[in-house]
Amino acid sequence: DEGAAVSNCLLCDSYALLTLGLLPDRKLARGIKGRAAHEDLLEAFQEKHALREKTFFVACSTCNAFASASDPDLGFDQVKQGEYLRDGLAVLTPCHLVVFDDEELPPVYRNEESDAGKKPKWRLTQGVGPAGLELDRTRTGRLHKNSLRPFGIDVRPLSLPDDLARDPQALARAVREACAFAEGTLADAAEAAEPECAEKAASAVLRAWRAEACGGRPVLEVWAEARAAAL
Repeated sequence: DEGAAVSNCLLCDSYALLTLGLLPDRKLARGIKGRAAHEDLLEAFQEKHALREKTFFVACSTCNAFASASDPDLGFDQVKQGEYLRDGLAVLTPCHLVVFDDEELPPVYRNEESDAGKKPKWRLTQGVGPAGLELDRTRTGRLHKNSLRPFGIDVRPLSLPDDLARDPQALARAVREACAFAEGTLADAAEAAEPECAEKAASAVLRAWRAEACGGRPVLEVWAEARAAAL
């Protein structure tokens, strides 16, 4: 089974599942000692993969709908997402894993639905977070944002500035420019810092970009200010 965590896109504020790797086999959890050993393996998986001080570059379905200049109101479903990725056109947007308790690592989820033809049922398997997650209808791994409201997540919808909302091409350019800045930040950090510190340094810069230049709101929502700070 694959383990996943909840990611948050810095650009559009979408929440989605990000696959982290293969979870320890549940068959190991037999007997008291087996269950204890399995729990230790789950904790080790979380510590290794569910990193809160790392920026992940992900093909966010919302941002790729914007970058493709398609109508975001029509959505960007699994088929379109797959075609876009296959054609090598997708942009990779900066995302961070979500924590639901400041003292904890991002929680890890497992899909409990064994039938691949049915809607996945992601359930908490390690850490502190919602017991289950509600996916939206796009089948891209994106979460129904409002379902996170009870857990302290700001679920206000993305409100694009007028110039981006009116012009799909301008919005597409903004997404690509923002991604280029994020990727450049990671490259600069890799050159300036020791390898083991580069990811944390880049993540800190990108978090500050959103927190300070954007007032904590999604980058695309305050693109003029975010772009000025990036330049």
